[in-house]
Amino acid sequence: MDEEALFRDIHHHILRQAKAGERIDTETELATRFNVTRYKVRKALSVLSQMGVVDRAPKRGMTVNALGPKNLSAQIQVQMDIANFDIREFIEARQLIEVNIIPLAIRRMTPALLGRLEDAISRIEANAGNSAEADRWDREFHLLLLEACGNRVLQVFSAALVTYFEKTTENLPQNDPQFFLDIAKNERLLLTAIKAGREDEAKALLSHQLGEQVELLQGTR
Repeated sequence: MDEEALFRDIHHHILRQAKAGERIDTETELATRFNVTRYKVRKALSVLSQMGVVDRAPKRGMTVNALGPKNLSAQIQVQMDIANFDIREFIEARQLIEVNIIPLAIRRMTPALLGRLEDAISRIEANAGNSAEADRWDREFHLLLLEACGNRVLQVFSAALVTYFEKTTENLPQNDPQFFLDIAKNERLLLTAIKAGREDEAKALLSHQLGEQVELLQGTR
């Protein structure tokens, strides 16, 4: 059994046990059940622990955590990593989802979320000379937009896509503050359009911004 199939089978088996209220199998029991070494089981459980699916502690054994949106997004991203999708597929999916949640975000935006979005932009500007930090706050801005749409199913899938782009930070311009200042400027324009309820303008601005990132990451600029 290959590692991907083993990970998937262990994941599903543990979730089924938790849903049925059964005791969760130990590492040794899982190795016996799936006819693999404990080392292979341990690797799969380590990934599940990093995803927040399970907690493992000496003497206490293993417990399955309640699945909130963040844990679900992490699980989806790990599955995406295993599947090794092409970055163009991530970009295409991100464009389709993020741009089209704008009408929902406009209708459901709250003053508190607007404040957090403005803060994220300010932090991009303040960290423009630090590519990793500025990019982190750019992703936070987009995650907050997804949160504003108020649809948890969309949030789960979209957050997995947005978070994936942490892997592309090293492909962004380094030591180029103007690059991130331009991103912040575009996001301020986007936020202004959202506040004014101008759906078409907001969608066009976001589509343009994501399109520029596509060109950059594909090396066509």
